[in-house]
Amino acid sequence: MNYKKVMLIISCFFVVGCSSLKKKSDVSYENSERRNINEKVYIKKKEYLKLSDGKEIVQTPETWNGEVTEYSEINGTKFIEIYDPLEPLNRRVYYFNYYLDKYILIPAVNTYEYITPEFVQKGVSNFFGNLQEINTFLNSLLQFEGKKATITLARFGINSTFGVLGLFDVASALELPKTYEDFGLTLAKYGIGNGPYLVLPGFGPSNLRDTTGKAAGILTVAEINPYDNPVGVDVTHPGVSGVSVINTRQENKNFRYYGTGSPFEYEYVRYFYTKYRETLVDIKQKN
Repeated sequence: MNYKKVMLIISCFFVVGCSSLKKKSDVSYENSERRNINEKVYIKKKEYLKLSDGKEIVQTPETWNGEVTEYSEINGTKFIEIYDPLEPLNRRVYYFNYYLDKYILIPAVNTYEYITPEFVQKGVSNFFGNLQEINTFLNSLLQFEGKKATITLARFGINSTFGVLGLFDVASALELPKTYEDFGLTLAKYGIGNGPYLVLPGFGPSNLRDTTGKAAGILTVAEINPYDNPVGVDVTHPGVSGVSVINTRQENKNFRYYGTGSPFEYEYVRYFYTKYRETLVDIKQKN
């Protein structure tokens, strides 16, 4: 009787074992079949980006054959619909900026950080930040924001004198809030649209409206040149301009061209720049 029970138990284990082998074989066959399919058509994984308001944007070609075939839409946000008629040229400039960054700007920033004490770097950043107050003041006036213009003028006066040409941010220590305005935002306030998306050599993402505003801001500071007559510091001097470029790139050092590893980085940068500027405009309209 015991012999029969032992044989029955062995038979049961044998049946279960065969069943397990069959399942493993089926899985192996399915994996093999899937690999064969994937050799013909590569199924690209979805790539998500999260926005600060909790929304998700996903851009996913359902199948990848070397071209983007479809874009998905999340929460009504159309990832790709940004006016970019100069996209081929913009992509070339984006590529140019990558090499400019790699071989000139980032090495210059790294060298600057290595040889310059941190307190000097902070002073340089404060100096150029103080020059920006000129554009903030003028654009606050153009937008009839008297309170902001008054505070900005006070900040510039205090930092330019007690702060030694803006090297020290005394105004913030006195709890005068720093604000920001530019000519692009002023044009937006009066109903001027973005215009076509642009990638500027050296400057990066922009659009026609903001490029116009940026040019106006640079020319304004150069024309006023606030420290030239009193102390002989010419903000248009090539040396000062060069330090300005290095300081600006240092402040945005976390961004690297082709740093995401995504084939859709150009679209991502284009979208988030546009969204960022639209957010600034929306905030102004609500205030």
